[in-house]
Amino acid sequence: MVGGPLYVYQMKANIINFSLFQIGWFAAILGAAHGYVYPGIFTALMILIIHIKLTKTDQSEFKLYAFTAFIGFIFDGLMQFFNLIIYFNPGWPFPLTPLWIVVMWLLFAMTLNHSLSWLKRRYVLSFVFGALGGPLAYVAGEKLGAVEITSDLSLIILAISWAFITPLLMKYSKRT
Repeated sequence: MVGGPLYVYQMKANIINFSLFQIGWFAAILGAAHGYVYPGIFTALMILIIHIKLTKTDQSEFKLYAFTAFIGFIFDGLMQFFNLIIYFNPGWPFPLTPLWIVVMWLLFAMTLNHSLSWLKRRYVLSFVFGALGGPLAYVAGEKLGAVEITSDLSLIILAISWAFITPLLMKYSKRT
């Protein structure tokens, strides 16, 4: 029943999830942009812990976090290695993927079974969402001073990659 108590509860929970994600995203980005990478990481991790406590996260969700962080570590590491994106204030030495980026992937993972759950089993929509939303997040990060997108090719690679990463993560989130 649309509008029933369970629906209202789920909508509130999704709004909280999305809001926590946004706060963590800004904390990580602005921390990297302004030389406060560790306070940004700490804030983002505290937000992740709040989410875990609020949702009574189970073992399968922790597997989703690990899988998503691994994908992000590899993907953004390759973007960095091939000089497609320059990440400022990485938190640890090059060529490792910046720590704050890996934490942002963890934040993204916390949305997959919650505020982004509407994308489950909608693979074409998640493909489009990834193709548009992924690059837009990096452009926003560039505008805020945390990254530099080195070329138009970088944006194309981001769009194509996120077009496949998003449905992959949605499919994996359904399994866990």
